[in-house]
Amino acid sequence: MKNPLKDFFYFQKSDRRAIVALGCIAVFAIGVLMVVDVLGERRKQQDEQPVIMGDGSNTTSPISEKTLQPFDPNTVDSLTLIGFGIKAWKVKNFLHYRAAGKVFRSAEDMGKTYGWTEEDVAMLEPYVRVGEEYRKNEKRWEKREQWERKEERPERVSNKFPSLTKVEINTADTALLRRIPGVGEKISLAIVRYRQRLGGFHSVNQLLEISIVSPELLEWFSVSPSPHLQQINLNKASFQALNSHPYISYEQTKALLQYIRLYGDVKDEETLLATGIFTKEELEKLRPYIAYE
Repeated sequence: MKNPLKDFFYFQKSDRRAIVALGCIAVFAIGVLMVVDVLGERRKQQDEQPVIMGDGSNTTSPISEKTLQPFDPNTVDSLTLIGFGIKAWKVKNFLHYRAAGKVFRSAEDMGKTYGWTEEDVAMLEPYVRVGEEYRKNEKRWEKREQWERKEERPERVSNKFPSLTKVEINTADTALLRRIPGVGEKISLAIVRYRQRLGGFHSVNQLLEISIVSPELLEWFSVSPSPHLQQINLNKASFQALNSHPYISYEQTKALLQYIRLYGDVKDEETLLATGIFTKEELEKLRPYIAYE
């Protein structure tokens, strides 16, 4: 029987080197193939399991599609949701929401969790299977949720007058005006501001001079028999004081001040009418609000 080792030494020195080199190459190649095979197997195992990082951010790698299984959102664990690609912080919010008493009857209910998106719901919807015990109690849970919503939003007690009540128009503040049915913040503010510009109301019909006040509201108001009205002294009032009154226009203010500067004070209504600045009808409206001394 031949001895391969003995025969090896019959080769020339250069041939022996070549044989040794080929042997080393073959051994190295076999070792590389074994290492690649081991690393490939480990990589495959890692891809099939969720990878959870220490900081809790972007922590998941989805499980292979073959391993995804239907689940009940009322009993599902965190690893299953993470396996679907749901981020860990969203899973944490979901579990807290469920622990607070929420019952999920569909994938849409899961989407009510803080931070969840429509994409999250759409991805999970094909796999959601709600257990029979949760479907049986659906009406009961709906009633409970309605009750909870009612508790969270207690009914507001109306402070509107229950029946017709006369409100003195010259003394009522905005809070009292808002108690009139049909009067809100906007109308109440408009009435008070117009009263200040006018100097007070001597008739409830003057409310109709406010564009947003409807005739139906007049029955709720009254005016005292002798209302205290703020008057303007025509001969001493400033341009701003005259022009701000609803019954005196800008042009009338200019003309009146020019007349007084040229001809002196206006002594009475007859003199004022003679100036031609105001018509008889305009003076009729203006009479309770002007004085000459």
